[in-house]
Amino acid sequence: MFRPFTSLSLLISAAALVAGREARAQSVSPPIAEYRENAKASYRVSNQSVFPLTVVLQVKGFVVDEAGELRDVPLDTTRVQVKLSVLSFRLQPRQTYTVFYEASTDSAPAWFNIWNNITGARTESGINVRIELPHVVYLNQRERLEESDVRLVSAVHRPGDHRVTIELENLSPRIGRARSIVVSAPGTKTADGPAFPLFPNSRRRVVVPWEAVQAPTRVEVRFDGFRLATDSIATDTTTVVPVTNPAGMSGTRAGVDTAGDSTAAR
Repeated sequence: MFRPFTSLSLLISAAALVAGREARAQSVSPPIAEYRENAKASYRVSNQSVFPLTVVLQVKGFVVDEAGELRDVPLDTTRVQVKLSVLSFRLQPRQTYTVFYEASTDSAPAWFNIWNNITGARTESGINVRIELPHVVYLNQRERLEESDVRLVSAVHRPGDHRVTIELENLSPRIGRARSIVVSAPGTKTADGPAFPLFPNSRRRVVVPWEAVQAPTRVEVRFDGFRLATDSIATDTTTVVPVTNPAGMSGTRAGVDTAGDSTAAR
């Protein structure tokens, strides 16, 4: 089973590498969408391969931990109602299919995944491949996240690992999105971190690569309407041993927190 989409962490097994080229022949657009409280929208599933495919849709909730890792959970239908125009469809070679949906909640913010489970693709060696592509939906509250809602807890430079770890805390019941992270030092090239959602009443750790010899002196996190910054960057000389592909991993799995931006809120 393969879930080939962008995340802050990516585990790649030999099986995923074999199937990678075929997985890239299918896509969901847009992969992420944000709305205010309710949505009446659509997304497209494209098949650029030479194989006819079967696509089965499944709606699930999800939670994201402090490190940005995804865990699927059942959709809470007492809070979120989702209606799909179809539950499954056939996708011919070089064809694009549009899926329509309606979603509502009486207690925003809320979020869910529409998983597109694709079968019928094969590698050049004839191996059957099952691919799962998400369309991630955020039903945001009307009130925007404010500067007083967010705390920049810490910024730690680990020169042995060439990275800076930034920890943020959302003190409010609202969801927001950090649009970018910028790590800098005088006379050096800045390092940019990804965009990511900051979930209600939760913390989030983000790692930004830092290759410069000079230690970073400033971290700035940019949200819609405000910025948080610090010049107090601690140094940790402990080297973290990287984790190689764990035994038993048979595919690619990544979180929904994509590094790219989402569609604009409607």
